[in-house]
Amino acid sequence: MKLKEEFLKKVLVMKKIIRIFLLIILFQSCTEESNTDTTVDLIKKVENGLTTRVHIVGDSTWSIEERMKHYGIPGVSIAVIHNGEIAWAKGYGVVDKESQIPVTTQTLFQAAATSMPVTAYGALRVVEENKFDLDEDVNSYLKSWKVPENEFTKDKKVTIKNLLNHSAGIHPRGTGSYSIHEKIPTLLEILNGIYPAKNEPITVNKEPSESVRFAYASYVPIQQMMLDVEGKTFPEIMHELVLQPLEMNNSTFNLSLTTEQLTKVATGYLKDGSKVKGGRKIDPALASTGLWTTAEDYAKFIANVQQTLKGQRTKGLSKDLTQLMGTPYGVSNNSGWSFTLGLGFQLFNRNDEIYLRHHGWNTGFYAEIMAHRDKGYGVVVFTNSTFPEFNAEVMRSVAMAYDWDKFVPIHKKIEIEQSLVNKINGRYMSDGRIVEVFQKDNQLFYKNILDLEAEELVKVSDSSFVRRNSSRLMQFTPDSENETLNLIYLNRNDRTIAATFVKMDTDKKEPIEFLLEGDFDKALSAYMALKEHDSTYLTVTEDYLNDLGYDFFHEDRMKLSQDVFKVNMILYPDSYKVYDSYAEACAKIGEIDMAILNYTKSLELNPQNNRTRQKLMELQKSE
Repeated sequence: MKLKEEFLKKVLVMKKIIRIFLLIILFQSCTEESNTDTTVDLIKKVENGLTTRVHIVGDSTWSIEERMKHYGIPGVSIAVIHNGEIAWAKGYGVVDKESQIPVTTQTLFQAAATSMPVTAYGALRVVEENKFDLDEDVNSYLKSWKVPENEFTKDKKVTIKNLLNHSAGIHPRGTGSYSIHEKIPTLLEILNGIYPAKNEPITVNKEPSESVRFAYASYVPIQQMMLDVEGKTFPEIMHELVLQPLEMNNSTFNLSLTTEQLTKVATGYLKDGSKVKGGRKIDPALASTGLWTTAEDYAKFIANVQQTLKGQRTKGLSKDLTQLMGTPYGVSNNSGWSFTLGLGFQLFNRNDEIYLRHHGWNTGFYAEIMAHRDKGYGVVVFTNSTFPEFNAEVMRSVAMAYDWDKFVPIHKKIEIEQSLVNKINGRYMSDGRIVEVFQKDNQLFYKNILDLEAEELVKVSDSSFVRRNSSRLMQFTPDSENETLNLIYLNRNDRTIAATFVKMDTDKKEPIEFLLEGDFDKALSAYMALKEHDSTYLTVTEDYLNDLGYDFFHEDRMKLSQDVFKVNMILYPDSYKVYDSYAEACAKIGEIDMAILNYTKSLELNPQNNRTRQKLMELQKSE
């Protein structure tokens, strides 16, 4: 009897154990299913949550498909990072309009300038092997070529750190790209600026460490230095030091892609929807713009950096050197962009939340990455067209779906009194830049006079206004000298004053306003008078006018583009750049004789400009 009772007890115990075991399995199964559902839900949120830079409560959002159609983007690849790991990756659209092959997570895109953080990581791996010293003169490592000595390098030498954080004072800014049918220059030809390279020789035209100034060409000496020290090709070096250890298995710095890689490559498309000749351009400056990769592979790189900074990963670059990549060294304000630079990464401060970011723009491709330095979330967006606005919309959708801290400003719209509208209507100016505030159909609008379209100005508090496409708050404050109101822009992070626009008299006009009205002679007279009065005034400087001309150029507002370039030629007749820019505008609209004439004048002033020489040769052949 006792044996039977003991046996029954054991059976009961076993049954309980089995029940518990089954419950555990069921719980795990439910948890896995729940997590999968959550990921699916988050993907749907991202796919349908694209919004403006500032989200107004009640506004509708767009889907990825809608915005791809709106911009005319054939293909997109997205990878999302959450908790320091890749949460998901997905492709949308097609690799090529003709073949209609769908984009997958294996599709290769040109990373463009987002190649730089990867190159910086590789260079720091060499530093870690004690083959480089970050603060040593680069000429002590360079064998095949040297940074030319001049008055700017007399007291301070260019260091590896200078090159990586863009404080070397390198000129020119870029080195150009080439069609697959053009003769491709060697790295030494690019460094020396000799044919078939399109760029001027790489030199220093500002004292190293004085300030940061973003330049793609800063990474070309890095590439040559790695070749000289390692004795291998750059793609081999980067494969061994970065791509292979981080399991970026689909990525390559190869200038010539393999047959297998070519089957995965996306075709590049221009903004007008036309295909890039040959499907892509070639960028022989591999260190700055030469990476072919997938969004998922690049996300592996980002996740590795985040994990290393948290001390959660020992494979790859050390934590100490990785921290240098996310350390700010200064702000670059050249060429219309303003951003803080680290070693490789650009750094983005959003309400004291620090993000590692970079964007890159090759012909037919646009890439952008954004990842929190310390909190383990981020996103990579690659497209085979060039619409940065789309990439930003996707990033905001990811940020809202995953609750990134303070990334997307969200406001509620409140009614505005008519008496206040009457006070703030008018034009406002700061350093020659003019904006207009006006009412139409019972709505308040804001318009930069250079833009084609106005934006709604939304009141969000008793004293503050926003626009959907600008994260800065705006306020109208009394002018201490008269009874009008000034328009104040506030910095988003600390609410300090970023700019003050003073209300203009109704009968006052700036030179650009005459150009916008089509009166070139009045505009020229006004520009000449303004330059004579103050040649440092922002809107009359050569660089500002050149950038303005290209803004109109890229918007296909060619009459305005030519007029601005023409003003610049008259104001600065000894500058080779002004003739080069005007010639490019003439060539775009088919005025070949004028283009040849002005390219020739530009070359007379600067015979070393290979890019201009090549364009001139192409035009002369076409006649």
